Formats: sequence, structure tokens, C-alpha cells
Amino acid sequence: MVEHKAYPHEELLASPSWLAEHLNDPNIKLVDSRAARDYTAGHIPGAISLTSPAFKAQGALETCSAEEFADTVGGLGIGPSDTVVCYDDRGPSAARTWWAFTRFGHGDVRFLHGGIRQWQEAGYNLATEPGSHSPVAYELGEGHDELACTLPQAIDSLNDADALFWDTRSAEEYSGVNASNNPADRVGHIPRAVHIEWNELTDPATGFFKPANEMRGILEAKGITPEKQIITY
Repeated sequence: MVEHKAYPHEELLASPSWLAEHLNDPNIKLVDSRAARDYTAGHIPGAISLTSPAFKAQGALETCSAEEFADTVGGLGIGPSDTVVCYDDRGPSAARTWWAFTRFGHGDVRFLHGGIRQWQEAGYNLATEPGSHSPVAYELGEGHDELACTLPQAIDSLNDADALFWDTRSAEEYSGVNASNNPADRVGHIPRAVHIEWNELTDPATGFFKPANEMRGILEAKGITPEKQIITY
């Protein structure tokens, strides 16, 4: 089973075999970002359930504050020196969890490559007993606000030639055929946005990311290159 394919930052990924080897390390905190019903049905042993809405601001679409983040993860027993491994069954939920930990300055946060699917494919067991840790006081590190884009910043970037919007939704949402939760007069995409649905970068047969050179080619074909400021949504 090929778990990594020459990614520039492989340290951001945890392979199923690595996780199995370190599963009982006291500083490993495993976060299941799936729906609560899926977690209850079976999860990686020791994992705690933390769905992505936990990092939304109360009654708003924006991300929670740094202080709210610290309260949430500290209450789950996650400390700033712990290695956090995020997973789900498809990718987006765990990616959002990874993003929140990274934005708020957590030192070591990783994405389980292939998710729970590859954990099971490798023959590792699941558990139904909930994971838990004693609450701790989470001390915030240096955050990375550059990883977030506010609405005013997005509006300012509309006419910036060095900025590029990347729409990761379905093709139907991008074109406006599928209105999703938007009113009929608010369908489509941000002007000048390019479209690559998030799952085009993964291998449907395995759930792993595609090889780095293949992903690079997909991105470059849409103008997503290192010198651009990329704003995703």
C-alpha cells in the first residue's frame, strides 16, 4: 500500500501505519471529525469526537475566536504540545479541523492520509467506547491569521491580478445549476474564480491524495501557482 508519494511537506500527513505505531503515545490526540452517529458506530481507538461546526462562531458563519478555540480544545484535554491527528471518512471535515488548529497556532497537527477508510483497509481495529482526556488549560501560541480571508479582504482582492479565487464546490454549484442553500438570484461563483472540486485531488479508489506531480499539474492548468495569492472557498 502506497501511503505517501513525494509530497513537499509529508510531515503534515500521518500514515495509518505510523498512527498504529504511535496510537498509545500519551501526547497523541486523535480527533474524529465525522458526524456523531458515525463516530458512535465505530472510530479509531482513543479518538475524541469533534465535528467541524465546533469551530464556528456562535450564530455566525465565521470561524470562532482564538479564545473560543482554546476553550474548546482545552476542554477536550488537548494541550499545545500534543500531536493532533485529524481524520474523517472523506476529507473535507478533517481538513477544516486541521485548518483551525493550524490557524490558531497549534504546533503539530496532522491529517490522516486516507482517513478511517485506509485505517480499516490496513486491517486495524475500530472501537465504540468514546475516547476522553482530562481537561487542560490550553495556552494559545502565535496564530496564523494569514490563513483566513475575511469578506472585506475578499472584496478588495476582486481586482487584484495577483489574487486568484479557487472554488472547490461541485461543478453544478460553480455554474449555478445547483443553487444549494443560496437564493435564486445569488447562484454561481465569485467573478474570475477558477473551479477544481476538492475531490479531483484525491484518488477515488483509495482516498489518498494523488501524487504530488499530478496534483501540481491539475492546479497549474487552472493558474494556481506558488506566486499567486490563492483564496479558496
